[in-house]
Amino acid sequence: MAASGGAIGKGPMQAVVLNTISVVIASHRPGYIAGCLDGLIGTGTTECAAEIIVVADYPVEHLAKEYPGVQWIYMADTSISAKRNNGIVRCGGSIVGFTDDDCIPCAGWIENADAFLRIHDECAGVAGQTIVQRVETASYPLREFKRLELRGWRTNNIFYRKRDLVDVGRFDERFTVQREDVDLAFSILAKGRNIGYCSDSKVVHRHRNNEYWDLLKNCRNRRFDPLLYKKHKSAYRKTIGSPLPPGISLMLTLHLVVAVLWCAENPRIACAAAVGSVGYGMFLSVRRNGFTLKKFGQIVRDTVSYFISPYVLVAALLYGNVKFRSFLLF
Repeated sequence: MAASGGAIGKGPMQAVVLNTISVVIASHRPGYIAGCLDGLIGTGTTECAAEIIVVADYPVEHLAKEYPGVQWIYMADTSISAKRNNGIVRCGGSIVGFTDDDCIPCAGWIENADAFLRIHDECAGVAGQTIVQRVETASYPLREFKRLELRGWRTNNIFYRKRDLVDVGRFDERFTVQREDVDLAFSILAKGRNIGYCSDSKVVHRHRNNEYWDLLKNCRNRRFDPLLYKKHKSAYRKTIGSPLPPGISLMLTLHLVVAVLWCAENPRIACAAAVGSVGYGMFLSVRRNGFTLKKFGQIVRDTVSYFISPYVLVAALLYGNVKFRSFLLF
């Protein structure tokens, strides 16, 4: 674990902690953390008090003054897994909840998860429901982000018993930006423990501006899939299947067809196939964003993203295979 600074602001809230639940927030967006904390602090009651720990990679002194009841930890390491592990080590609760700085916990978020785990002793943890904030002027395709509302083990809304986290060695810090939550869940499930779901434990995933190239960012982050596959081959194939989404798989096939035709000295047909792949990228982009004039710029960006995404994704997988000594391409 990377070196970190000390805790700041261990103040008034610490006196009412019932040593039951700790909430750990790994933060790298200083402009969003206040909204998360305002929502979170409003969810607690004296019957279910929570210790709140924020591990951030930006200066926290001014925020510690605004939120003296929060334990603030500065950590220069930008790894989200390292931040969460730092928080787990510092927390005093027997249950550890996780959310992200761009989420706002709803009323009852903590209480409902706590009640679920009190009833279900067989569960090592419980995931809650995520609701994506609807903003008509969003710069990103809301339809795409609705995938966050599907059930899963994402650490923007999940609670684990601390003993189970310790039992599997907490988060694997080799996953620095993605797949760390799935890896943790796979590790806990492999121990024969269950992870439940509570639809009454809700958070709102907030709108973020300027997510223009999120598709390529997600392709680049697939470099961690080979490590996940290496650790959990059966679970990966059963749950995820392939690192290549269907749309990108078809785009890759079209690129291969163009290459074969070009090598076979059929330039006209190759150019026609290339035009077809651009058209397919535009189709995917329009399907993703919807077609309106105000979304024209994003449609163009996503068309470009879809066209080059196979190269970015394959390069990321090759990098991950070499780095983690795995073999996962399809």
